[in-house]
Amino acid sequence: MPAGLNLTAKVWDFDYDLGQGDDEIGGAQPSGTVIYENVSCRVQSLKPTQAIREQGIIGIDLFVGLVHPHTLDIENNNELEITAPANSPYYGKVFRIQGDPQRTSTSASDSRGYLLVNLKRVEKSRTIQ
Repeated sequence: MPAGLNLTAKVWDFDYDLGQGDDEIGGAQPSGTVIYENVSCRVQSLKPTQAIREQGIIGIDLFVGLVHPHTLDIENNNELEITAPANSPYYGKVFRIQGDPQRTSTSASDSRGYLLVNLKRVEKSRTIQ
């Protein structure tokens, strides 16, 4: 694990299966696929900006993350699930990637490169059976 990256995560790609239809209460059920496992990352919370406060949004959880390596094909709306260490306050939490990740290096052979991602905490309203 690179220095400073203290978490391990799975990266999920979610899609709505159009052939499956809605669930028993009329909600669409997303189908997720793990596209990467054992990804080194770091997550840090952000303070809400003045613009967000002026809109009256109080309970939004915004985070910034570093993901290594920078060659991963992570996109907007993929989800990052923290899988280790178990004593982390983020263990088991899921974050949705907001916007396009920014690469710190354009060379695929540069081992120092990271992906800088903006994250929003995902709260599951109910469990998927």
